[in-house]
Amino acid sequence: MGNTLKEIHSGKNGKAKRETLRSKVLEVLKISTVPSVLKRIIEVTDDPKSGISDLENIIERDQAIATRVVAVSNAVFYGFPRKISTIDQAILVLGFEMVKGLAISTTLFSFVRNSKTNSVIASLWGHSFEVAMAAGMLARRTGMFSKETAFLAGLIHDVGRPILLQILNKEYLEVCSFDRNCVEMEAEVFGADHAEVGDWFVEKCKLPQDCALAVKYHHKPEKCFEEMETIPPLVQIVYLANLIVTEPREKYAYCSPVHAHILASLKITGEELLGFSEKIAAKRDEIRAFYD
Repeated sequence: MGNTLKEIHSGKNGKAKRETLRSKVLEVLKISTVPSVLKRIIEVTDDPKSGISDLENIIERDQAIATRVVAVSNAVFYGFPRKISTIDQAILVLGFEMVKGLAISTTLFSFVRNSKTNSVIASLWGHSFEVAMAAGMLARRTGMFSKETAFLAGLIHDVGRPILLQILNKEYLEVCSFDRNCVEMEAEVFGADHAEVGDWFVEKCKLPQDCALAVKYHHKPEKCFEEMETIPPLVQIVYLANLIVTEPREKYAYCSPVHAHILASLKITGEELLGFSEKIAAKRDEIRAFYD
């Protein structure tokens, strides 16, 4: 395996491996291989003096990001009466935080696509978009969070996976072939799983704290309760959204010990979750239009 994995394993224990990995994750935005467009988007969206035209001037330099920003603004999820056709209209509709999240996810997912990873990355992006759709539906149904922020949190919930692939390259695929149930293996081998890695990166990019928590705990909301003595609504929503898009035969395998508590907290029934699953399945062909 490569030098990066050797560096991670040079630690004597799990804590040392975790800290080595964390330092590499935080370096991702500093290295020259990360497109300058993404760096500029993050800088502009962090600057309170920036306007829509500032962001538009940067986005129009990257066709992949521009296309995805406009496409998402036209998603059926938003239900706007007229078609959005320009970048400035899309930014106005989506807001700076959503555009930043789209830029981050588009860049990271695209950056690690090659002949060996193309199919798994395309599938992972599709899964992320479905979770985003489901999170938006849940937010709208419960009224406990804005559907825009819920959509963003769902979209980036698995961003730790392409980051690990970028850092570790083929070593990550050797250990974890993107099986959704491999968080324990990730933690054992690398010192942290993709959820924690995603949290580090999201915080580094200064996305909303609620989103960072949803990314960190989307597989294990019970751990959130242990550490914070509460489970924020957005963590609950993204956890359920992740279940909604899971194959029916696998759903119960991924249920948290606090699943019933979350349903009660959001006042959602199991039957409603099934209904949301059916809605996502019915839109799957439409959602696939956002994969590429």
